[in-house]
Amino acid sequence: MSAMIKRSAFCTFKQVAELTCLHIEHPKFCAEICLQGAQLTQFKHKQHGDLLWLSPDANYQRGASVRGGIPICWPWFGALARNPSAVQAGLPSQQAHGFAREFDWTLDDVNESAHGVRLTLSLGHDENTLKIWPHEFKLVCQLELGDDITIALTSHNLSDTNMAIAQALHTYFPTPNIHETRVLGAGNGQYVDALDDWQLKKQLAGIGFKQEVDRIYLGNNQYQILTPSKQFSLTCNSHSSVVWNPWIKKSKRLSGFPSDGYKNMLCIESANVLSDYLQLAPGESQTLRMQLSCVS
Repeated sequence: MSAMIKRSAFCTFKQVAELTCLHIEHPKFCAEICLQGAQLTQFKHKQHGDLLWLSPDANYQRGASVRGGIPICWPWFGALARNPSAVQAGLPSQQAHGFAREFDWTLDDVNESAHGVRLTLSLGHDENTLKIWPHEFKLVCQLELGDDITIALTSHNLSDTNMAIAQALHTYFPTPNIHETRVLGAGNGQYVDALDDWQLKKQLAGIGFKQEVDRIYLGNNQYQILTPSKQFSLTCNSHSSVVWNPWIKKSKRLSGFPSDGYKNMLCIESANVLSDYLQLAPGESQTLRMQLSCVS
């Protein structure tokens, strides 16, 4: 891995507090990826600026996701008890959002060109993961960074039994003003409101932010995020997604998050959750893909 980076024109390893990160300085962008969790924490395009939000109070600590960027939630999403019974599979109560974001991944490949950088990282089962989750697996994350951000997360079932998973690419977007930010693309769709007893509701227009929002949208929604400074496009191949902003009270309780951080961020998570969870047979694989672009 070190030899691979020594030959790189754009990539260097950098220690940030407790975490080893890959720093990329490309003619088109600069970026940072933590080996823990294969988490893209920063991406700043030379023309469009920041495409991701990173908390100014983010902690780079072992065993905890960095607050911002695109954490990977796998093999369950949110509280384990809120996942389908097949995903819970008799597991004892576990930390929210699975364990993939807590372990160091292996950097398998770096491919560079004038157009961008493609990285491949992987995580496999070992004695530590088997204590948490009784499946043999390989998880591969391929990031293509250039004018856009493209992520492909592939789950391989290497065990001899079915493997049920829920997952999400938990993307944090920046905005100068959440009050003047809207999300289009879910109109006339349905969502589950996690803040109102998980009731199923209908989306009648664009999504605005005047209070805490925690919604699971059903269907293959392709989003446009309109902020006062930029317009983003987010596409994915899944049939569920999550829109989230913690608002005032929850912001005060979140780790690595300023009390007024809700004003300058929102999350849209490309996901396979609730009835959209995946059931992989032995030897089967599945890929969750997302693409994030700044269109203005």
